[in-house]
Amino acid sequence: MSAKVLDCKLVAQSIKDECKAEADKLKERGITPKLGIVRVGEKGPDLSYEKGATKTMAEAGIEVEVFAMPADVSQEDYIKKFREINADPSIHGILAFRPLDNIDENVAIGENLSPLKDVDACTSANMGKLVINDPTGLYPCTAQAIVAVIDYYAEEIKAHVRKKYEKLPLAKPGQEDDVACGLDVCIINNSNVIGKPVSMMLTNRFATVSIVHHLTHAEVKNDYIKRADVVIAATPFKDSITADMLTEDQIVIDAAVVRTKVFDENGQPVINEKTGRQKIKTYGCCEDAVEEKVAMKTPVPGVGAITSAILARNLIKACKLQNNIQ
Repeated sequence: MSAKVLDCKLVAQSIKDECKAEADKLKERGITPKLGIVRVGEKGPDLSYEKGATKTMAEAGIEVEVFAMPADVSQEDYIKKFREINADPSIHGILAFRPLDNIDENVAIGENLSPLKDVDACTSANMGKLVINDPTGLYPCTAQAIVAVIDYYAEEIKAHVRKKYEKLPLAKPGQEDDVACGLDVCIINNSNVIGKPVSMMLTNRFATVSIVHHLTHAEVKNDYIKRADVVIAATPFKDSITADMLTEDQIVIDAAVVRTKVFDENGQPVINEKTGRQKIKTYGCCEDAVEEKVAMKTPVPGVGAITSAILARNLIKACKLQNNIQ
């Protein structure tokens, strides 16, 4: 029996619709929400992300301005331009593509980006706000996208988990309506982009959260994974999460992005006619058999579709914070 598909496109669309409504309200007040994209050179992944983000922003009623710098830009010139963008009051959020070659990102971006415009959540100020559950913080987009799946399918997840427990354990009275409260979640990732922020978001909502990674002892890792109600998998390797690691009643969110080059039957690179570059196929980290075993699962690609929508939500939030709008 195949798992119920947790449709990430539906989640993304609901967020974009929410953002469009908020953007329209801001425009009625004479405020046009705007994202600034800072790109160095013309790397394929950056151009692809830029195209997708621009499309999503348009659907959400948000303007975009791209600031493209040459691939050999010096750190001094990069910082000078970055500071100009950061000081522009018409730009409410900045998305700076990384990694940067020959530029110290911690200095160039980390020391010059206003936390109020940090829509990609790369400043320590916003990560600190996440830890203390400060509602004015801007949090990592992929992490929020994962939590958005849980929230969108809250009723079905609660009903499913209650089959396992007679009553969800509640850590705090009054949290009965929060799907996260009492959930046992295992995150297979300990990065600053996924593992750590997701664990904080769910812990702040009284989930029971464990993090395992490549240095966790195999038997310990397997115990944590099998015990969980929800498994959030984000390893960098295709098919690294196998069906035998999971149980039939689990909910799996595959948040990995594993890109592999495409070759033909003769071992020759398959070229994309539009870009002239070798085709790339994207996978998650769960093997195909996982979908046939677990109760619910996100498709691949899936969570990535929500990430750009969350970027739009962060931009709207930043715009409102900067204009003192509740």
